[in-house]
Amino acid sequence: MMRFLSLKGPFCRNCGTSVWRDMTGKTLLQGWWSPLSLVILTPLTLLWNVFTRAKLNKLPPPVPGQPGMQLDPGLPLRKRPAVWGALIPVAWVLFMAFQIARGS
Repeated sequence: MMRFLSLKGPFCRNCGTSVWRDMTGKTLLQGWWSPLSLVILTPLTLLWNVFTRAKLNKLPPPVPGQPGMQLDPGLPLRKRPAVWGALIPVAWVLFMAFQIARGS
């Protein structure tokens, strides 16, 4: 099963960063589980997220007293447990290399 998630809306920099960190973390954990996703889709999605992040950095900061809820950006992605999902393709390559070496 494959799914593609996106979220559109007017964001301030903090809200956009919060959503970006959550969705990129989910991609790192959940995006590798099919051969097509492992090789093509997840790496392209993560690359696309880098460009999205650059756009988010250009957004204005939140305006105090603005109506509506403002999201907390939370911890940077590199400090979240989801970043360990980046090791999944590395483990897969090592596993395949071991299997090939063992079969020879």
